[in-house]
Amino acid sequence: MNRIILIGQRNDGLSEYLLSLMPDAIVEPSFHFELQSQDVLCWLPQPDDPVDQDVYDLVDLIDDSNVQPAKIVMLSIAGTADDATNEQLQKWYGKPALDLVLGHQYAIKMIDELEFPYVIVRALPIVPRETALKIIDEGQMMTGQAVGLAQAAKVLKTALTTDQYRNQSVGIED
Repeated sequence: MNRIILIGQRNDGLSEYLLSLMPDAIVEPSFHFELQSQDVLCWLPQPDDPVDQDVYDLVDLIDDSNVQPAKIVMLSIAGTADDATNEQLQKWYGKPALDLVLGHQYAIKMIDELEFPYVIVRALPIVPRETALKIIDEGQMMTGQAVGLAQAAKVLKTALTTDQYRNQSVGIED
């Protein structure tokens, strides 16, 4: 079975929840680890992480390895797939929302250019309570307010362990 590597430093319990669903997963704070053949990489940045810079660490990890990942799954913010208005983005992510979206769009483009199987999960702000779960295709407007931690983890687990969303960007909201 492929190793699942959860990458990032979150303070909302998402990594821990994913570990409860996938106890064999490994948590790494950054892309500075040894890649093994066919690892499944799950990048879990915070919305305001400098993903447009951090993506270079992902590229270096792959370039410096003699092996290739099986898949890359990235948690992203809404707004990267023509799915939200500027007003919605600022409501969800505050004043820097437009810059955050540009950074996430750049990181997503870099992941796409790597030409490995990937899944981008575009999430509204993640909250600790249970919410409904709607899957939103690229280009469809996201209209919710948030997405629950358990619901986000469920979609990420599906993206990591199946081919259901292969080479897609899917939005998740309440």
